[in-house]
Amino acid sequence: MSKESHGNKMIGIFPTPIYFSSIKDERVIDNAIASLVFPSAIDEGRRCTEDNLHTLPEFKELSDILLAESKLVLDEMTIIRDSEYITCMWANKDDIGLPHSEHVHPNSLWSGVLYLQVPYGAGSTLFIDPRQGANMISPDYEDQTIGTRWGRLPFKGALVMFPSWLPHCVESSPKELGASGKRISLSWNIMIRSKVQVPTAKIEY
Repeated sequence: MSKESHGNKMIGIFPTPIYFSSIKDERVIDNAIASLVFPSAIDEGRRCTEDNLHTLPEFKELSDILLAESKLVLDEMTIIRDSEYITCMWANKDDIGLPHSEHVHPNSLWSGVLYLQVPYGAGSTLFIDPRQGANMISPDYEDQTIGTRWGRLPFKGALVMFPSWLPHCVESSPKELGASGKRISLSWNIMIRSKVQVPTAKIEY
């Protein structure tokens, strides 16, 4: 955010970067859906795979694509590192309108969501302002990107990446007339291999 008027200037500091892309080859998406194995529901209307999908041969093509997208993000952030890798990858299958409570992804640097199946009426992933006190006063904004909660409706093949510390959720919503099917999303976490040389904060990942 940057606005200037009559010599005065408003800038945004400490912005939160969010990366958007998409996988246009529906064959890759359809192959992933066909390869998913969901156990019994862990919650009413929700199923989740194991978190080792990136290690399975049937997901290698997709894992390579997601790792390449992750590399683009880390390069854009100018993060110095030896390499990057996927620490875990899993999929959720949810009833339309089912909420997914606010959470973060611990022990990772960046995280991503790929939307595999998005039926009519499926909800979006909402990102929440993590600053303490940001919701003390909540006025209405003409520019919806300035508020404390933000999201966009997903579509099949849509991909979003964000810092793993950023809180996010899927809110409950009434099932729209004519809506049917399951919302299937695939998530993954990224970590780096690096020897950090910051004075008094050295560490090797």
